[in-house]
Amino acid sequence: MLLKKNSIINSSKNEKKSPNFIWAIILSLIFMYGGSLIGSLATVPLYLALSNVPLFFNNQDLLSLLITLFSFAFISLLVFFRVKVIEKRSLSSIGFNKNNWLKKYSLGFLIGLVMMSIIVLILLSFGYITVEKNPIQLVGISAISSILVILFGWIIQGATEEIVTRGWLLNVLSTKYNIGVGLLISSTLFGLMHLTNPNVNYIAVINIILVGLFYGLYVIKTNDLWAVCGMHSAWNFAQGNIFGFEVSGLDVSVGSLIDLNLVGNNVITGGAFGPEAGIISTFILLVSIGILLFINVMNYI
Repeated sequence: MLLKKNSIINSSKNEKKSPNFIWAIILSLIFMYGGSLIGSLATVPLYLALSNVPLFFNNQDLLSLLITLFSFAFISLLVFFRVKVIEKRSLSSIGFNKNNWLKKYSLGFLIGLVMMSIIVLILLSFGYITVEKNPIQLVGISAISSILVILFGWIIQGATEEIVTRGWLLNVLSTKYNIGVGLLISSTLFGLMHLTNPNVNYIAVINIILVGLFYGLYVIKTNDLWAVCGMHSAWNFAQGNIFGFEVSGLDVSVGSLIDLNLVGNNVITGGAFGPEAGIISTFILLVSIGILLFINVMNYI
């Protein structure tokens, strides 16, 4: 795959010593788990401050999920510190160029919504989805406030995982070795980081690796990180708070536009892990990767 001279994949070539793949993986895990630990401590005052706000006082699960997602911001701060202070690079070097950033993010968000909606429509058309008749969470108009609040959390969480895996790890490994190595390791680590999630299975891990490949290819093609941040956040938001499913095995029943249940063969639907663990998602992701590769090839013919 050809790269532009100012590609973000080339942006760290001036770094005196790019980390090898072992040290890069270790650093990525330090970002994720170290940042999570810092975030869990740093957000305690925010939790206490919001706990008496009526919206959260009556929905403690919403507050807990929001604080958990918000704490991901401290992971991003660790990466930014590494890039700015240690590597002495600008944030644009990991894909955060200011030009048309909102347009790029919005397009990515729309793509994420469309991809998950297509998966849901296919499952619905084959009878693998039913509507929850006795929801335990707020649904519809009454849930709008909760949905909008938790969207803010998904925006932070989705962007953070992209900053670590596509913005930094893909960047430095592609510089140190080549794009293939960068894509493979960053996508595989992204999938393996979900191994401790509830109800995980091998299809879930494979699909999350495919998601990583799709996002990585998109970053390489567009030379930008904004769009995949939007895709990632929209993918999770749509699963949990538009359609009411689990998100990567996590119960996020704090408010949803509609509340749907997956029924039937878990291999097809994803079961308790959510739609991203089913073969319908595998199919959509493979098609999406194929389309992206085809577009890229056509651009160079």
